[in-house]
This record gives sequence, structure tokens and C-alpha cells, in this order.
Amino acid sequence: MSEAVFPDKSNPPTAGAFLRAVGSSGARWSRLDSWARETYDVEGEPNFFGAKSGWALRYRRAGKALFTLIPGTNGFSAVVVVGPTVWPATADLELSGPTRAALEAAHPYPEGRWAWFDVPDDDAVADVIRLVSLKAPPPRRRLAAASARG
Repeated sequence: MSEAVFPDKSNPPTAGAFLRAVGSSGARWSRLDSWARETYDVEGEPNFFGAKSGWALRYRRAGKALFTLIPGTNGFSAVVVVGPTVWPATADLELSGPTRAALEAAHPYPEGRWAWFDVPDDDAVADVIRLVSLKAPPPRRRLAAASARG
């Protein structure tokens, strides 16, 4: 994604505006949004991600970022920060080639590697879920409730 869809820092977009912006990728965006709400009981919060990216939707639990979705023109990217203690376990994850390449290319900072990658298909959605689940295992109470409903 090259240009910010929502560049005006003084005007945060609504949930509907985010969804409209990603166009045909809306189902994948919604899948990640629903997964975050159902698994971690968190809502996405608009966050100005900088002049190049504009407004994004950030998901946090207990004050720590789980992942961020950044809308682009008819698509979107995800950012998952993988901490240094979790980093070695990423080698065992089944990830798509583009996500693996983004993860390997991510510069190591003290807080972790910022894996930033496009989400053009269901494989990339699964990659976001795998990475977030690795760095922040879902709460057991949510898993138990989902199993009871299932």
C-alpha cells in the first residue's frame, strides 16, 4: 500500500469507513476484526500510524498491541510486532512465503520485529492469526466458551 487512505490526523475514520476503504478485501478485514473480538474480547481502535500510513485500526489487550490493520486502496496490510522472546518460535510456524519474507526482513528492535505485510488472501489472514496467537496465546476462558457453543 503506497499512499495513506486516511491521511487527515484530525479526522479519525469510522469502522464503516475503514471497511469501505478496503473494498473487495472487506471480508478478510472483517474476519480478522471478528477473530480479535471473539478470541481476545477486544475492539479495534483507530490509531494514527503516521503521515505515510494515515489512520489504522489497532487491536490491544492489557495495553499491549496484538496487531494493527492499515487500509490501502482496495486492500490492506497488517503489522504484528514479534517480541524477542517469541521470535525463535516463529521458525516453527507454517506461514506463507510473503509473510515469512516480511518477518525475516523485519529489523530487530528492543521491543521486537515489526512484521509488516500485505493481506491479499486467506493465507495471509491465517498468518496474522498464527503470529498473534503465538505472541499472545488466547485466553482459556474464551476458548472454553467457544468450545461450549461449538
